[in-house]
Amino acid sequence: MCFPKLNTVIILFVALVTNGFYANAQESLINIDSSSYTFDSYKLDFLVENDSLYQATILLNEAISYSKKYNLKQTEAKSYNALGDVLVKMSNFNKAENYHHRALKIYDSLNDNKGKDLSYSGLLNTYASGKYYSKFDSTYPKAQEISKTLNSEIYFINLEYKIKKDYYSFDNTTMLTSSNIALEALKNTNFDSLNYSKSYKTKNLKQTLHTSFEYYNAIARIKASDFKEEDYEPLFLINEAELEAASFTDVNSYRKLSSLNYYKHLYYTNTKKNLDSANKYLLKSDTYKYRALNNLEKQNTRNGELIYKIINAEQKLALVNETRKQDALTSKIFLASTIIMSITLAVILTSFYFYFKARKNICEINEALTASNSKLLAIDKDRLEFFSILSHELRTPIYGISGLATLIDQEIDNTKKQSYLDSLISSSNYLSILIDNILQANRLKFEDKNLRLKPDKIEKIVSHVVSTVAIAAQNKGLELNVHIDKSDEEENILVDKVAFSQILINLAYNAIRYTKKGHISINVFEQSRKNNEITLRFEVKDTGIGIKEEHRSVVFSAFENKTFLNKNSSGSGLGLYIVKTLLRSHNSDIDFISTPNEGTCFFFEVTFQLSIQVESQRTITVLPQRDMHVLIVDDNKINLLITKKNIEKIEGYSCQTISNGKEAISLVKAKDFDLVLMDINMPDMDGYEVTKHIRIFNPYIPILALTALNSNEISTKSEAAGIDQIITKPYIFEDFKTIITSYGNNLNHCNIMDSEAI
Repeated sequence: MCFPKLNTVIILFVALVTNGFYANAQESLINIDSSSYTFDSYKLDFLVENDSLYQATILLNEAISYSKKYNLKQTEAKSYNALGDVLVKMSNFNKAENYHHRALKIYDSLNDNKGKDLSYSGLLNTYASGKYYSKFDSTYPKAQEISKTLNSEIYFINLEYKIKKDYYSFDNTTMLTSSNIALEALKNTNFDSLNYSKSYKTKNLKQTLHTSFEYYNAIARIKASDFKEEDYEPLFLINEAELEAASFTDVNSYRKLSSLNYYKHLYYTNTKKNLDSANKYLLKSDTYKYRALNNLEKQNTRNGELIYKIINAEQKLALVNETRKQDALTSKIFLASTIIMSITLAVILTSFYFYFKARKNICEINEALTASNSKLLAIDKDRLEFFSILSHELRTPIYGISGLATLIDQEIDNTKKQSYLDSLISSSNYLSILIDNILQANRLKFEDKNLRLKPDKIEKIVSHVVSTVAIAAQNKGLELNVHIDKSDEEENILVDKVAFSQILINLAYNAIRYTKKGHISINVFEQSRKNNEITLRFEVKDTGIGIKEEHRSVVFSAFENKTFLNKNSSGSGLGLYIVKTLLRSHNSDIDFISTPNEGTCFFFEVTFQLSIQVESQRTITVLPQRDMHVLIVDDNKINLLITKKNIEKIEGYSCQTISNGKEAISLVKAKDFDLVLMDINMPDMDGYEVTKHIRIFNPYIPILALTALNSNEISTKSEAAGIDQIITKPYIFEDFKTIITSYGNNLNHCNIMDSEAI
């Protein structure tokens, strides 16, 4: 017979028999004294220590039902927490974790730190026993912080769980460090001064913990030192009887005693070469190992008996249902006369069987075709609505740019001119993001996004995002807040600045779009560090219209999220789709929490590689030793004008412009230029061809692509043609200036080195 899983049948059994046990249970864990209620922790611990887990489970479920009935939140939380501890004893770690989290949630709502201390400790026990190491590592600091604040004995119990976790994960070095810390803390602590978590003190707790810490410390010292002779000494100082007494409630107690004697066996075998003593300890180790296996067999037998009880309860329930069916059948005997008519009707139905079957098939085919047609019509309608929205979204900033340009031309007041200019920049930024989203949405369907990782600081990326969206927020009267956890000034992350900026800009614009009043917040928190990696959590919060839970499934879907493009807001519907797609390239995903009419918080976590660079060496700007002469190649006159003005704003730089690729080649041959800014898309000869020709006679001159194109193909072609770097338009002037001057500084350095050589 195939039995159901233990965690499933336990819950089923409790659901079936709980009501029956209310009247028959010998004891209760809830003590009622006049109008007050207390939870009997001592009685529960007594049951668990004596392995009466079945009775403990029944009493705890009674306590939970009673607490819910009379709204006793404190007692309900204690019952959940205790049930989690019992389920750990049954090796049902998933259910145990669930009940500890329920208890923690209630304690958190009651602001009960003492209860939270117990719940966190229960979770640590679950994670250590179940070998959920990553969950243990994330929970341990929170648990110890609360225990230390409360001056609770749980602090030392949690230390034991930490050492056990290191033991289970074979992290001997960490186990040695943890056990040393634990022994030192135990030595310097007066247990009489502790605030105990329960209503009674655990007997001989300090001595029990000390023995356990000594055991793990001795094992760790041997294994961490690769079994050197001098490191066996602490092992022989452990009193075997004290270790057995300290571990009497631990299912692994005999395993500990077996390991203790086994390491003594290794000592006499490998170090002392004393076979008599080695065999003596090996025999003791095997004896304890047999007892450990016997304990495991008993535990499995106990669980089997529990399953047997549950199956009996299920069979009784099935028998009751069968009896009801028989009674119902008996009550309908008087309808026996209808049997003849039923037979006759069956003959008639058989005659028409194939007719009805064929008719049914035709109807199903027609329904399927109708449904398919309706779906196609709905998709077509969605596309039309999307392009209608897109048309509106494109016309709005274009109209704004055109109108604001006219106002700037007509306005005399410089203050108003600056205001119009700020709005013009905001409209231009929005239009640029919108167009980039449209192109990105189409491109991401056909190619994977390969990240171009370079060292940068997250503060600079967030600053760029804020400068891009600040005017849009200001125009709506929204406050824009930024929080970034502090980091080492010399520490950088490897990041694709363009791709990651696009993620944050889309989220920020999305927040501004759906918020009428209040504020927008961009937060960056450090979650964890490991070796040369750092995990950051990003949050973009708003006080906008919020998102209903029923719309969660379509928020990140392109073309399907038109639910949100209503009279309260506008947008193309592509921003969140782009964000989710780009985050896949970062091995991450995005989620949100939202309350309608109160606001939304989008959040995600990304793990970056760290890159340590000395900031002072990287950012020093060296004025050129001579004028740097730049050639700008672009077939668009406006682009030439803008780039020329930006170059001339850089001290020590001058430029010449040309709009034809062939003429550019001739100029580079004829004149001594220090740098070339090359457009990609040009008639006659594109930027790749021009660069290839220049590289034939001048392989050293820096050539930078200045282009509005942005894809993996552009990067590959540029590298093949000999282009040194790509600057994507539109750009921030300060970033542009940094790139240009970096090449100028390199040239000056080379000139200085040449002159010194001469």
